[in-house]
Amino acid sequence: MSKSMEHEWEIELPATSPDEILTALAARDRVFGQSITLEPEDDEAKAVEVWLGTADLLEDGKFRLALYADLEGPEEYLEAAVEAVEDVVEDLLVAARQDVAGALLLARRPADEIEFRVVGEEDERPQIIIPEWLAPREDLDLPWSFRSFTKSGEAWPDDTILAKHARVAIVPFGGELLLYALPAVPEGEEDEGS
Repeated sequence: MSKSMEHEWEIELPATSPDEILTALAARDRVFGQSITLEPEDDEAKAVEVWLGTADLLEDGKFRLALYADLEGPEEYLEAAVEAVEDVVEDLLVAARQDVAGALLLARRPADEIEFRVVGEEDERPQIIIPEWLAPREDLDLPWSFRSFTKSGEAWPDDTILAKHARVAIVPFGGELLLYALPAVPEGEEDEGS
């Protein structure tokens, strides 16, 4: 009989340099929205389906990444699936560190030149990774329902930059916003946990 279960945990990551914040954002990007099928011994009847969500917060020089897993499958396999999901997340953290090793600094702006605005669904850009604590309101559907703009109203990064890079991250540090390009997630890597 199929049952549902929720599992929540938190990972604390250092956030004392741009690279550390970028690593945490790359990890959040790799984890958020993942759908994983955990199938023990290639037996579909024992498979557990998992969806992962995240939330993030900067506090006391630490990046707090809250993780949420919605699991559904045979009741007797749910507890074992929780451990497997935590292992998958650890693997995604390792991959995020590798992403940062291949990152490219595209631009930097004084933080007071940029503002964050709510956008409609048609203007969401999932390839932009922005820390959730920069959202203009708390009641938003995060992480994609807001974007960064110059004071004159131009999107930053604009669609020209986004067309050139699969993923870009905005890293707040030292009174600046640093814009990094991250490597694309290799095809099929999203389904690593299967």
